[in-house]
Amino acid sequence: MKKHILCLLVIGTIFKGFAQVNWSEDVAEIFYKNCTECHNPEGVAPFSLLDYPTAYDYRGLIHTYVEYNLMPPWSADSSFQHYFDERLLTTYERETILEWASSGAPEGDSELAPPPPVYSGEQILPGVPDLTLEMPLYMSKATDIADDYVCISLPTGLTEDRRVKAVEIIPGNRAIVHHCLVYVDYDGSYGTDTVGGDCGGPSEEPLMAGYTPGARPTIFPSTDDFSAGILVPAGSEIVFAMHYPHGSYGEYDQTKINLYFYPEPVDNFREIFAGPLLMNWDFNLPANEETPVEAEVLDIPFDVTAMSVFPHMHLLGKSIESYGINPDGDTLPFIRIPEWDFDWQDFYWFKYMQHVPIGSNIYANGVYDNTLANPHNPSDPPVDVYPGFNTTDEMFLVYFHIMEYWEGDELINIDSLNTRYLSTQFETGPNKAGISVYPNPFNKNLTLKYNLKELSNVSIFVYDLNGKLVRQLFFGEQSAGIKEVEWNGVADDGLEVMSGIYFYSIRINGVPFNGKLIKY
Repeated sequence: MKKHILCLLVIGTIFKGFAQVNWSEDVAEIFYKNCTECHNPEGVAPFSLLDYPTAYDYRGLIHTYVEYNLMPPWSADSSFQHYFDERLLTTYERETILEWASSGAPEGDSELAPPPPVYSGEQILPGVPDLTLEMPLYMSKATDIADDYVCISLPTGLTEDRRVKAVEIIPGNRAIVHHCLVYVDYDGSYGTDTVGGDCGGPSEEPLMAGYTPGARPTIFPSTDDFSAGILVPAGSEIVFAMHYPHGSYGEYDQTKINLYFYPEPVDNFREIFAGPLLMNWDFNLPANEETPVEAEVLDIPFDVTAMSVFPHMHLLGKSIESYGINPDGDTLPFIRIPEWDFDWQDFYWFKYMQHVPIGSNIYANGVYDNTLANPHNPSDPPVDVYPGFNTTDEMFLVYFHIMEYWEGDELINIDSLNTRYLSTQFETGPNKAGISVYPNPFNKNLTLKYNLKELSNVSIFVYDLNGKLVRQLFFGEQSAGIKEVEWNGVADDGLEVMSGIYFYSIRINGVPFNGKLIKY
């Protein structure tokens, strides 16, 4: 008898191993987790991956981009350093997508597909912002072959200094905003530049925060012992450095930022300084050559805590790396980008804060490719290029968010600090499709109630406003009748989610429904 049971188990395992990879049971969930923040109907990507028919149509392109590690876009070498919210496919996810795309991209049973995430373009951080700055309506002047880079400066109107604890950048037109960098202009002298289409932003002013597709709001670290943030002085201005990609000519955008301030006075405030600690403005890049460029700061005069790194080059950049050497001779890895991509610059927030001890040296090494082999070279034939502020010039900068070191900083997980937050003021709308949710808003527990007319395949997921899966509440078959599923506000990782707006997404026999959840 035992032999028969063992034989059945082996046969079952064999058949499972030969089961064909399909969209509904294998691939959709991977795309929802890794791709649809950009690949949704309102996203910056050129097509959506929320539905099977579109994914099927692009199966060849998907295979190519995944095979050559071009998607998801993630430039940093995560074997050198780990960061918050890395966009990386696991080996299983990558092989699953490749097998699916190369085997005809089958759909499978659509009723078994997970419910899709919901993208609303709404404010993510809860509560009413202390200051909202919205740029004037702007029409992209990007052509079919050239991007549009503009800078728009807005006065804060502040009559006293304020300390920022969180920043949220909300694109007015997500389909065309490739990135937005937000700078603090202390004396309001930088001004607006929307004429030449090549304004990269005030590189010598503090870089507060940035938006790239799929980016989360910037929440500065705060614990029971301290409150850290950016100082915005009275009379200062905020500069939006906007990038609109080629092909977006005639489209309009009105991006805004929400600033959240600490209540004054702030106990144990730790000021964060954001700027290019490493820079080199004295180099030239001869035509038809690859040229190395370096920068260094020696003998750091006091202990520093580094929270993020942001390397910056222009179109000729090929690779860049930044690291430190502490007085004991140990390497402090910051960032390594083996293949620079000007279109995918980002803040890289360390998974854990990095301690840079007094007496350390920090370095940056880069390589520029000013040959025709560089497909991003703006000149044909190549010309000599020098440092400058236009996109067709070059820069060599490495920004950091830093603050004075306190003992134990290196043990602080920035991931966990991005789940804490803020006071709340909420509104909620009507539920959809007859699905009742109560209480909503909720604090500790809520109940989703629905009525099944027949035996049904049901899946119920909770997503955040970035489309990230928060909790899988149910996945399976249910009999007819009234059903209730409870959620205690805890994510799949066992941690309580922060206050804010979430979406439930339910699929019943292949038909999706969704609605808003408010946690306070």
